[in-house]
Amino acid sequence: MVKFIKTYALEIFTVISMAMLLVGGLIGDLSVVQKFTLVYIFLFVLHEWEEMKYPGGFADSIAKMLGIKLNNDMKRASRIPTSILLLTFTITPFVLHEYPITILPIAWLGLFEGFVHIFTIRLFKYPRFYSPGFVTAEIQAVFTIFVFTYFVRNDIVSCGEFLIGFMVMFVCFVIMQKSLTAMIGYKYSNVFKAIKKQFAKK
Repeated sequence: MVKFIKTYALEIFTVISMAMLLVGGLIGDLSVVQKFTLVYIFLFVLHEWEEMKYPGGFADSIAKMLGIKLNNDMKRASRIPTSILLLTFTITPFVLHEYPITILPIAWLGLFEGFVHIFTIRLFKYPRFYSPGFVTAEIQAVFTIFVFTYFVRNDIVSCGEFLIGFMVMFVCFVIMQKSLTAMIGYKYSNVFKAIKKQFAKK
């Protein structure tokens, strides 16, 4: 069972996410927070496939920067921490939709992804203005701006709640990244050194 999960982590994440979309469609009468959550679920499924499969290659770029080799099993297993994070961030607001603050971590992550992929293009000096996952990441970022604008105009969440949402996203993202790097036998503290070294390359 463990081997199956490691091998098909991305596919399992996709099936669970699609099941949530189906449930949302069957329920019908959804709150605004639930509708927004379903959009994020769909976008993050697309993002994971663009980043890892079609065209894919994001993990290979990171591995090259860190100076490590990833086999196919390691790349597949690396989706486990990411999938857990995304499912937690989407199931929570869908169930607890009476509390709009619950959607803020996934919203901040969507905006963060947009900046990360632009940063990645600069970091790896891609010949084209594109990195694996770029298109869906920017769509997530644009959608988050729409969500934030809607929340502000309708006075749905406070500034303090926006800050809490960001902090939850950031802490959980760091934990996810630490888990991921530990899976491939790399110290998370060395990631920033590798990024600095990558920037120094001509």
